[in-house]
Amino acid sequence: MNAKLFHGGIVMPCLILLFLTRLQAQVALQPLHFTRALHDFPAARCMLSAPFLNASFRNDFCTKEMMFKELEFDFIHHQDALLTTITHYGYGGFGELAVHLGYGRRFGNKVSVTLRSVYLLNHAKHYAPRHSFTVDFSICYKITDKICLSVVLFNPIRMKYGITGEEVIPMKFGLQGDFQPSEKILLSLYGSKTLPGEFDIGARLHFQPDKHLILSGIASTTNCGIGVCIPWKGFLFSAQCQWYYRISVSPQCGVGYYFKKE
Repeated sequence: MNAKLFHGGIVMPCLILLFLTRLQAQVALQPLHFTRALHDFPAARCMLSAPFLNASFRNDFCTKEMMFKELEFDFIHHQDALLTTITHYGYGGFGELAVHLGYGRRFGNKVSVTLRSVYLLNHAKHYAPRHSFTVDFSICYKITDKICLSVVLFNPIRMKYGITGEEVIPMKFGLQGDFQPSEKILLSLYGSKTLPGEFDIGARLHFQPDKHLILSGIASTTNCGIGVCIPWKGFLFSAQCQWYYRISVSPQCGVGYYFKKE
């Protein structure tokens, strides 16, 4: 048999198939746990073994002036992580741009800690833009292989809008506990408090009946909703819709990519 034909016709397709299989194996309930179920806790993404890229869009209450866009890239190298996120809420005439940049570190695959700087730009038509700065801090602790506890603090230093202004940027405290009794089920209990603002407490459930399908549900004191995620060759396509009891529904969609572990 011709050596070139052997390598090109048999070996290369096998290597490509192996590569795609490894990518597919990565997108399971465990990576989704640290990126989706614990999305509001940056320290959780330090638990990943490889970089992660994600883009998402949400339209609050189906109103064009209340659109949320997010682009996130987390570079993971061994125990260290560089976390970057850019978000914009609003539209061209009014809104807030936020840039998060920080460092995280994982300790013994049990505990991870992150500290991020946050730049805020508030813009409104016919008004001068307002620049602000603050930080957020988070911890993720894997108590056992099945139980995980996470905490996040936003603006614990009580920075003000415009840095020297009089209005304090709202502080936020979040706490979440996760329990994964099997490879296909993940249950989360969480609570969050914004100052000034309301207190929210609720539960999330993720269920993976098939390797190509992950279903989710949420119920809290402020909203409830359902979602679906489709893993495919390292990608994770997601769509969900949440109903806020006092107002209306907010649809959301996104796509993430889990880079291959070296």
